[in-house]
Amino acid sequence: MYYLHDKREAWETERMTTDRVAWTQTRNLATDNPDLAWRIMAATAKDQDRLKAEAGVKNTGRKSANSVYAYSLAWHPDEGKLLSKPEMLRAAEESIRVLGAENRQAIIVCHKDEPHPHVHIILNRVDPDTGKMLTNSKDFVRLSEWAEAYERERGRIWCGLRVENNARRAKGEFVRASSPTPRSMEGAFDQARGSNDNTARRIRDEAKVRAAKLASDSAAMKARHGVEWDVLRKAYKDRKDDISDRAKQAGTRIRKEIGESYTPAWRDLYRQQFRERRSFDEREKRLAGKIANAMEAIRHRRDIEPENSRGWMSAAFAFITSKHARVKAIETIHAREKAELKRNQKQATDRAMTEVRQSRKAFLARALDTFGIERAALIARQDAEKDAIKARWRDERDSRTRSFGTIVQAASYRKTAEAEATPRDRAEARERSQGFRDAAEGKVGRTRRVRRRVRQRANN
Repeated sequence: MYYLHDKREAWETERMTTDRVAWTQTRNLATDNPDLAWRIMAATAKDQDRLKAEAGVKNTGRKSANSVYAYSLAWHPDEGKLLSKPEMLRAAEESIRVLGAENRQAIIVCHKDEPHPHVHIILNRVDPDTGKMLTNSKDFVRLSEWAEAYERERGRIWCGLRVENNARRAKGEFVRASSPTPRSMEGAFDQARGSNDNTARRIRDEAKVRAAKLASDSAAMKARHGVEWDVLRKAYKDRKDDISDRAKQAGTRIRKEIGESYTPAWRDLYRQQFRERRSFDEREKRLAGKIANAMEAIRHRRDIEPENSRGWMSAAFAFITSKHARVKAIETIHAREKAELKRNQKQATDRAMTEVRQSRKAFLARALDTFGIERAALIARQDAEKDAIKARWRDERDSRTRSFGTIVQAASYRKTAEAEATPRDRAEARERSQGFRDAAEGKVGRTRRVRRRVRQRANN
């Protein structure tokens, strides 16, 4: 009704005339009729779930009912004489592309009721093919940068503050275009301003101070909450690291103690094997000794493989006829003895380390339980603080709404009183107003006469 028709007066519920609409255009729609186009856009938005299902898009995540994205492009009044419809359409389409909405349904409406040429773009955020919602992340920044580039292309910068803000943003600063009236109170302020501009501005400015304080408190709370979560996570990590370090130290100590306990056994084994090898070498100098060495090798081979008689009998021949085989046999025996002692030491170490690992697992489980308790307590406390901030914002909005509403209501009462006032009431009101003005200017005598005259009329 607003975009496709004329503005209604305060006493009208609707206005069906279209004198201010210069022209309309549609995008990604099967019709050029704007009245039919917006109905198609509404049907597409309401059919979002089905579109997602048919496109294979998961219907998860946070839902948004804000499917309409509307904004306007305005040119300076001095540009009106040379501005053409194709140029306005080009700018509208470029801005749509900047938002990444080339495939979204859109209606472009040009109005001619203001000194400055302007068009309104109404976008359907719901993708007609996939049902996905158009993101509006950093849309103001992207549109601001495009608007600056568009002005440069046309040869004149009309908005110097925008250039300054974009330059600051390019340096990494966070810059938001300032407005005397925050968006959250624009509607109520505009209504109240029409009734009493000065009072409305005072209430707005006072509300802005309170809102800034609330915003500061909210930001401080959010920052503090982030620090508290960092502290909690670090404390949990430190506890886990401490448990792991203590387990690692215990493991190192256990390996050292077991290694030291096996040191005598290793020393005895090396001495024994040294003596055996020296005796072996002495026997190898005599034939009888060679036969004794061979018989010792055969005996060990038979002990290892008692069932494989053919194997150790063939090996016996090799032991008797080959010194290399006899040397290899005693080295194999010694290697087997070392491996057995090493296996015994490892088994003892593994048993002890199993206890260390079980202890570490138990400590980690208790640390996790502690973290869960602390986490739940932190969430509960932070939720309470968030609820308190939300309540303060809610109270502030209610107070602001009541204040603006009081202005509108008082104006309504004044209008009613003026409509019902008699000529005499109006004359007395004018005299009282003149008396107040005289008092403000220091004309005390006249003020007294006015008051006395008003009082006499009241007595009559």
